[in-house]
Amino acid sequence: MQDSRIFKEYVSPKRLLNVVKEVSNFHRIQASPMFREAAEHVVKICKRYGLDVRLLDFESTPDTWYMQCRMFQEWNIRAATLDLVEPAMRLADFSADHIHVVQKSYPIDRRNDPVDLVMLDKGPEEKNYEGLDLEGKWVFSRYQLNTVTWIYKRGALGLVTDFVMETANRKRSDLYHSMTYTSYWHEHLPGDPEKRGFVLSPAQGDALAKLCKEKMEKDGGYLQVKPFIDSELYDGHIQDVEVTIEGKDDKVVYLAAHLCHPRTSANDNASGVSATIEAMNVINTLIREGKIEQPQHTIKLVLMPEMMGTYPYLATHPDFDKALGAMNLDMVGGRQTRFYGPITLTKNPWSTPNLINELATYSMGEAGKEAFSLGNDPVALTNHRVDSFSGGSDHIIYADPSINIPCCMLGQWPDLNYHTATDTLDVIDPEVLKFSCLTAVNFAYNLANLKAEDLPYLFEELEKNIVDEKTKLTADFLNGKIDRDIFGSRMFKFKKYYLDSLKTAGRIAEGADTSKEEKIVSDMFDSWIGTYGLSDSFEKYSDLDTVYKRNFVGPIQGLNDYRAVGKGEVLDEFDKKMEGTSRFAMYDVESNVVYYIDGKRTLGEVVREVSLDSGTDRKDLVLLFVDTLKKLDLISEV
Repeated sequence: MQDSRIFKEYVSPKRLLNVVKEVSNFHRIQASPMFREAAEHVVKICKRYGLDVRLLDFESTPDTWYMQCRMFQEWNIRAATLDLVEPAMRLADFSADHIHVVQKSYPIDRRNDPVDLVMLDKGPEEKNYEGLDLEGKWVFSRYQLNTVTWIYKRGALGLVTDFVMETANRKRSDLYHSMTYTSYWHEHLPGDPEKRGFVLSPAQGDALAKLCKEKMEKDGGYLQVKPFIDSELYDGHIQDVEVTIEGKDDKVVYLAAHLCHPRTSANDNASGVSATIEAMNVINTLIREGKIEQPQHTIKLVLMPEMMGTYPYLATHPDFDKALGAMNLDMVGGRQTRFYGPITLTKNPWSTPNLINELATYSMGEAGKEAFSLGNDPVALTNHRVDSFSGGSDHIIYADPSINIPCCMLGQWPDLNYHTATDTLDVIDPEVLKFSCLTAVNFAYNLANLKAEDLPYLFEELEKNIVDEKTKLTADFLNGKIDRDIFGSRMFKFKKYYLDSLKTAGRIAEGADTSKEEKIVSDMFDSWIGTYGLSDSFEKYSDLDTVYKRNFVGPIQGLNDYRAVGKGEVLDEFDKKMEGTSRFAMYDVESNVVYYIDGKRTLGEVVREVSLDSGTDRKDLVLLFVDTLKKLDLISEV
């Protein structure tokens, strides 16, 4: 393995902060002239560093598909304001803060023709507003955007909202003077209404609600507003930035970070962009100065609009077998003294055994050698942790088994200012960002040069990761989070996963011999299985013996995309059956079902794997989703 100290000497916190500052100054909405300007500026930064960089351009129209992702129209906005007529005041101004506008809003100009403002204050459900006339009116909604789209069926022109997404770690009061990043995602289907809107802070919203109530109490009437949005939607393009450090062969190691999000979004994700550019800069500089060797394998960095830029990139770079692994950086520099959580390494999914997780934890450990204890041992100053696979960013596309580019993610949670106007430069800690950058540097350069003699480093990490997973699994059982059948079967699953991971070592290190380590791992699990008296006793679902294969490559971006190909009735049926079921629970089911369908597993085995991953019986949800995939012609029987 490369001595990580040389990387530490070259990574510059000042450069990192400067790039965050430059990137966050652009309004980086996916498929927009503003995003293109940001991408072009990033190209200039990379050229300034002497990096080999290209700007890639892809068509983006509602008729364009990349893998299982339907694209959308480009959006441009020049100006927008929302004025209250009486008392006269400006409520929102795009030129003052770009988050004041619901992104992707259609144009409107009612500056000389005010419209009534109707407040929704009985919850988001349409049934609560029977008889309420919204035709030609503007709506003041205090609820999540996608819960009130019914207002457009009633003829509303648009809305203004002060909604804040609350989590276990933040409340509305924490962001009282901030605004939430809000966007429409148009389906571009016949009959779709034009949607538009503005965003207020909770403080502004409370003040406006008070005025609305006073007006109603006074004369039963409505306040009036003058909405103006100078925007347009049209068939356009979307861009990726690709940075390359050539290796001695054509195998590839990837770094990735999404470049999109509103101005001034800093931690999300100008931080990831900055960390990965600096990683490439440091590696390239050290090679140029002759202090490290040219890597055996090529290293590539892809900066893209989140998810929507990864699909076209991989669709046009289909040599997946040449890719050894990837790391996605998404929110990696928040100041941990200001309610920003640990830098978290999210592992590759259980469906794709490999040793990428071990290289990533090794790389994070090397980055954590930031200071020294009284005994002169290296210690970390940055709070960091490792977690099991979860979705939410571009790693889920790379890691899909049909693509099979093992990919972990470096991210940060909790994030107090996630998707808000207060995710600004002052939340960034250059030293935390340096830690994340060093993790990426160590990962990319070592994977690009890994040899069989380096594998003992990964074996050591593997054993630590196994102990960590076993500890969490046992704690879940002892605390009643999972039952004994899940406990036992997951232990057996973990054993198989880690043994299968060792068998993939030859993919990343030629001449790998893992036989001794396989014996150690097998003995570890057998010891625990014996100690706890476990058996592989979770339901086998043997009656579900149909085998399905996927008729597509890559994960499904969104089921609603298939309305555009005449499958609306299928999706309406699915939505009706999903009523009363947590969509959050379904997210994990959707991704994992797709991951496990491989043309070999029976349906019962798919149900079992998904259930074991989630820690609870998911049979009904899996069967519903599989039935929907069949009706969408996305899977077929073998």
